[in-house]
Amino acid sequence: MTVETEYANTDLDLKSATAFDALNRELQQSCSVVHYTRGDDGCWHSIVESSESAEEQDRHATKDIVAMLNAVQRLSPIARAEFDACSLREFNIGLNCWDTWSYVHALPTEVVRAVADAGCSIAVTLYPMRNPDGTAKE
Repeated sequence: MTVETEYANTDLDLKSATAFDALNRELQQSCSVVHYTRGDDGCWHSIVESSESAEEQDRHATKDIVAMLNAVQRLSPIARAEFDACSLREFNIGLNCWDTWSYVHALPTEVVRAVADAGCSIAVTLYPMRNPDGTAKE
């Protein structure tokens, strides 16, 4: 059985040398803060996702990124300062890679520009959905 490659989700990955509690509190109001902790490296790390339903059929990185950028634009001055102090501000687009020969998940120019204007970068993570022997991962 052939399974098509598909968009999984987009994370906003944040990292800072100092805690950013106000930032996470405010992002939690309109996004899902999946993870916020101090790492073994001594830095604070957070993974934020759009609060869009994972079950939506028309999910796209554009929608998720725009929703999170809108949350960033509404931050208070204190939370925005914490955001700006993060050494990593990255939108990480995740794709579940199945059997599709090629797959395109494009972002419009205005979204790429908005990401750059927010001082963020874009990354892509490919999740292999098959084991080396070809069986589907559980």
